Amino acid sequence: MASLVIGAVGAGLIVVGVAALRRQSKATSCPMHSRVAGSVAVFLAWACMIAGAGALVVGVVVYRDNREAEGRDMSRLFSAVATSVKKWLGLESAPYKIPTLDQTEAERVVDRLIVMGFLKFVNEPHKADVRRQLIETARNRYLDSDWDDECVAADMRSYPADAEDLAEGQVGATMLLMKPVLEKEGVKLDSVVDDFGDEKYELVVNGQRHLIYESGQDSWTLGLKRLLEITNGLLEEAGSAERLYAVYGGHEGRVMLLTPEMLGYLESLADLLDHGWLPRRSEEFGDG
Repeated sequence: MASLVIGAVGAGLIVVGVAALRRQSKATSCPMHSRVAGSVAVFLAWACMIAGAGALVVGVVVYRDNREAEGRDMSRLFSAVATSVKKWLGLESAPYKIPTLDQTEAERVVDRLIVMGFLKFVNEPHKADVRRQLIETARNRYLDSDWDDECVAADMRSYPADAEDLAEGQVGATMLLMKPVLEKEGVKLDSVVDDFGDEKYELVVNGQRHLIYESGQDSWTLGLKRLLEITNGLLEEAGSAERLYAVYGGHEGRVMLLTPEMLGYLESLADLLDHGWLPRRSEEFGDG
């Protein structure tokens, strides 16, 4: 913003100087006209223009040295001006509101999933409360329930999967958060070790090594992709219908256990649910 103010002052001084010179050039000599005053006016006009040019140069230097901050300030200024003009012209649109599902529709979505077995990992006394939590989030176009201290959802289907944490050696640690549920599905996890080195990162599950990524590959993408692939391979070997999918991504990433039936139902609601939340298969991620 400082560069804009300095530049505006400089431009203003130049305009004043030019206007004064034009006025003086049209002045005529007469008894009422003082030649001394004219000379002073010309001097001041040139001084204004020189000072204005200097201010413009300073403004450019300030902008160049603080380009990012100055750019943000000017963007906000132009945005504010545009908003004011729209209000004055009566063109301002109403603020956009994210649509929500009504209570009945949210209950219908959640209850359909419950019939499919969505709450099968939840102890009976807690099912009513978890159902209520799911309905609350469904109204906001996604599905989740309260998290514990390790960010594991009360429905026991959603788990933390920060892409950076996974890339830095937490794939096995994330898998161990799912251990109670995986074991109910017949997956045996006798040992899970994150072998995180400088050249490559491997996950050792029950003595079997799985490459997560090698040096130079996209560690954020591959950390998540391999978590999905390895977990789903274990579930398939155990004869389970459950599969692991990715939700959101980056630092907000999570993984979610669903059956193909549940996934198909959620995908059929794509027009109702938040597209950023919709579960994604491992095949949707590149190989880095």
